[in-house]
Amino acid sequence: MPDGDVSRGAGHPAYGGGPLEIPEKVEQVLEVVEWIPEGKVLTYGDVAELVGSRGARFVGNVMSRYGSDLPWWRVLRSGGWPPKGLEQQALEHYREEGTPLVRGVVDGLRVDLARARWEPDLSTGFGAGDGPSPVVAAPRGTLHHVEVWVTELSAAQGDWGWLLKELGYSLADTWRTGQSWELGATYVVLEAGPEVAGEHDRLRAGVNHLAFHAGTRTDVDRLAAAATQHGWALMFADRHPYAGGPGSYAAYLENRSGFEVELVAT
Repeated sequence: MPDGDVSRGAGHPAYGGGPLEIPEKVEQVLEVVEWIPEGKVLTYGDVAELVGSRGARFVGNVMSRYGSDLPWWRVLRSGGWPPKGLEQQALEHYREEGTPLVRGVVDGLRVDLARARWEPDLSTGFGAGDGPSPVVAAPRGTLHHVEVWVTELSAAQGDWGWLLKELGYSLADTWRTGQSWELGATYVVLEAGPEVAGEHDRLRAGVNHLAFHAGTRTDVDRLAAAATQHGWALMFADRHPYAGGPGSYAAYLENRSGFEVELVAT
């Protein structure tokens, strides 16, 4: 649709109505949202990935300005939460369309992404006819997201938030008990809701640590040195930077809550 088209509304119901001119670069986002079937959803990050846009925040801005005439309730924040301020209206649509729901940690009902996430046929387009063609798609089997439960969100913002930002992640979403950080098709959720019980212990059965590609050896050295000022401590100092073996240049860090990360030079 060329610039100057005024066939769409101004945004979510909370933002009011009235037509606005639509830049051509946002039209593909709106087309993707139109194609999401009843009972199915995508996150802002999913839409950004499909159209090759500049990220989840860009998609959110597009929806807030132009999405009121679209099924806006089918585009969610990471974790399955509907747009802020529109939870009750969205819930009515979910019940009407039979969208699978689960009980959220603290914010009430949210969408069950495992059952409701739409998976378009990327080989033929989004459906029969002239649907939009996706630009990129995450390879099958790659990591979609990691959810890290923490006891104190403010502390996690200081150590995890700093590290994720240094690694290239962008803050994509925040809510009362958590936040989401995105990098490409992958995101990391920090959650400190009331269901979080006890302290983290990486030595118990479960996930021991997360490993990130951290750039060059110089990048690893810089991060390891700076991390001590942001709640992280260097592990295995006597064997650093080859604690993982002679063929792996990496820094192992532990924060004050006992979480371990590995920053790998690539």
